[in-house]
Amino acid sequence: MLERVLITLLVLGGLAACWQVWQFYKLRLVQSLQPAETGAGAPTLLYFCADYCAPCKFQQAPIIERLAAKLGEAVIIQSYDVTEHAELASRYRVMTVPTTVVLNAGGQVAHVNYGVTDQAKLEAQLL
Repeated sequence: MLERVLITLLVLGGLAACWQVWQFYKLRLVQSLQPAETGAGAPTLLYFCADYCAPCKFQQAPIIERLAAKLGEAVIIQSYDVTEHAELASRYRVMTVPTTVVLNAGGQVAHVNYGVTDQAKLEAQLL
């Protein structure tokens, strides 16, 4: 019985260590990105997607549309197809689609979200 408890604790410890490494990597990634050339003066959401991406079309796009309708002109939302804007996607180190990058009012990267991100999280990051 004690062996099972120890194995369970080791597995949970390993998972926690992996989670911490991932969080550290994301923090370093955000810190390494250069600010945009010009600060837009408002928080900006860069939405990276692709034509072949089903989650982009059916999950993330409706969330982005609702967010744009709710926040209006308080934020700037820009959508980019990674196949057409490969250099920009590379600059922001887009590893998967959908990816959302939140820039603060000064044009600096504040958050990078890989995969589908819910509306509440994006709204909190932008405000």
